[in-house]
Amino acid sequence: MSMELSEHAAFTIIETADIGGTSASTAYVAMTNFARVMAYAEIGTWDSSDDLDTAKLQQATDSSGTSVKDLTTSASGGDYDTDTDALDADGDFVVIEARAEELDADNGFDYVRLTLAEAGNTGVDNVTAFLIRYGYHYPQKELNGAAVSGSKVYVRQS
Repeated sequence: MSMELSEHAAFTIIETADIGGTSASTAYVAMTNFARVMAYAEIGTWDSSDDLDTAKLQQATDSSGTSVKDLTTSASGGDYDTDTDALDADGDFVVIEARAEELDADNGFDYVRLTLAEAGNTGVDNVTAFLIRYGYHYPQKELNGAAVSGSKVYVRQS
């Protein structure tokens, strides 16, 4: 089976941000008709005395974050184990995956976001990340939006 990524996936990006003493998150995006979500976060310039304290997916009932709660966890013994999996150097990364059926759909949770945080602020703590929703049930060309010259460019080799 052939798959065109632009027909089956949607990307959300966190541009490189210094999260020392703060956090960064993607927008809440709907999982409607998507089967899975995958998040990737990579450390850039990073103060060696800090580490990434939070890397998790959260779920909500709408795009404004109503009733937000964790889909995955960041804690000792959690999905992203802050004791054993601590990211603290340039090039370190974390990948977090979840299936749509893991959302609390019975209570109307259909939106997800990626949240990253670093509690310390002893220097520059840059991180870049993206969220991919994929496995779209009703594929269509250019799912992310119609291409407009200079704004969104899709290239497909036949």
